[in-house]
Amino acid sequence: MEIKGIDELGPWLNSLVTLYLEAYRGLEEYAYARLKDVRHYLKWLYKRAPNSFFLALEGGRPLGFIVADAQWLEEGEPIGEIHEIVVAPGAREKGIGKALIEKALEHFRESRLTKAGLWVGEKNLKARDFYRHLGFVEKGKVGRWIRMERPL
Repeated sequence: MEIKGIDELGPWLNSLVTLYLEAYRGLEEYAYARLKDVRHYLKWLYKRAPNSFFLALEGGRPLGFIVADAQWLEEGEPIGEIHEIVVAPGAREKGIGKALIEKALEHFRESRLTKAGLWVGEKNLKARDFYRHLGFVEKGKVGRWIRMERPL
């Protein structure tokens, strides 16, 4: 498995839409459900952070992706924001998610940031435990979303 950035979204878009929809099966309340909306969301993510869209590939096939925005502001302060992390259901618990998070944290450190953050659905207990294991701490809640952060 390799983690690499992409130069353009177009060639990957259809496979990433499929991957996104598969990954959020059972957690639809936290995701876009319509193909049109997922495509628009992924295009927004790429436009927002084109140098921070990383794929986990095996044999040229995407098993996961992460968007690690190093230009985000949280209450006026710069923070490395993980907008999205997705791992294919059949590829979970094999270190792919951890490798993607580590790539994001490395990117944030190279960008001279001191803190990383993300939002996770309150009922997504596996993800919350996963992030805790990687040093993220719950900092608050807005609606059905939990804010998690960690120092770099």
